[in-house]
Amino acid sequence: MFLLPPLHHVLVRLSALAATVVLLVAGSMIAGSPAQALEEARPQAADRVPAGRFSMATLNLKKGMKVRGMRHDIGRVMQSGASVIGFQERLASRPALRASLPKSWTLLMPSGPTGTDDNPIAFDKDVWKLQRTRSALLTGTTWRRPQTGRTAHDQYGVVAVLRHRVNGHVVRAVSFHLPNHLHNRRTGGPNYANRAGVEAMWRMAARVRELKQDAPEPHQFVALCDCNVTDNRDTTDDLVKGRITRPLRLETNYSATGRTGSGIDYVMAERRADFRIDSSRTYRHLVTDHPGIVATFTRAR
Repeated sequence: MFLLPPLHHVLVRLSALAATVVLLVAGSMIAGSPAQALEEARPQAADRVPAGRFSMATLNLKKGMKVRGMRHDIGRVMQSGASVIGFQERLASRPALRASLPKSWTLLMPSGPTGTDDNPIAFDKDVWKLQRTRSALLTGTTWRRPQTGRTAHDQYGVVAVLRHRVNGHVVRAVSFHLPNHLHNRRTGGPNYANRAGVEAMWRMAARVRELKQDAPEPHQFVALCDCNVTDNRDTTDDLVKGRITRPLRLETNYSATGRTGSGIDYVMAERRADFRIDSSRTYRHLVTDHPGIVATFTRAR
């Protein structure tokens, strides 16, 4: 013979079960799914960017840099709010570079023959939406060391079309590295003793002009470039100024130091664009031997 529990015990258990169900339903309505809660908790970088402003950076990397060093240098330029970085990268550091970027960033690496000089672009997906990307052969063989006759590999770059998630502005960015040892510091013009390097520079400039001229009218053209043309001056129309910046109506922000081998780092932007370079900031205390530069773009008046 089975004994039934007292009535008040049954009522207590039913009340507890009902309360549990109510709490579960209320919790699901408030918090939603775990994925939704995680998405809502994740900070949206685009929401923190003013509608009339964004920043882009260029950064040269040394051969053999480790993840720790790359992460240090990348973190420094990100401190100024850079959401796009053009890297002048040298060989065999793709895994380290990917590991050095925050999770919200995407690395656009050019595809070319093994051993090419790669010039990738990285961007923050929370700030920019990728519309198109492609690799471009920027120049043929370049002379790296004229005193030894050793040649560099063909240089590839990335052409990325990015749309800003807040203001809708579209940029066509290209990352590239100008050949070394082609500048005569005495005259300010080309070093014709390194004729192969000078001609490579001219081919590079012609390719960059083609990329700019092929850009649709609404796209702003931005060049992210490291340049070893000079440590202090470029006074002729035969190198950067006359071959790239003046013909393309580009405004140029660059940084230079008095240290040997410091070079010049450029962020070049189209003068007639809706957004113009308003200010820039240079970072010199980096693991790499070149300064990095962050240019801030603001809407033109």
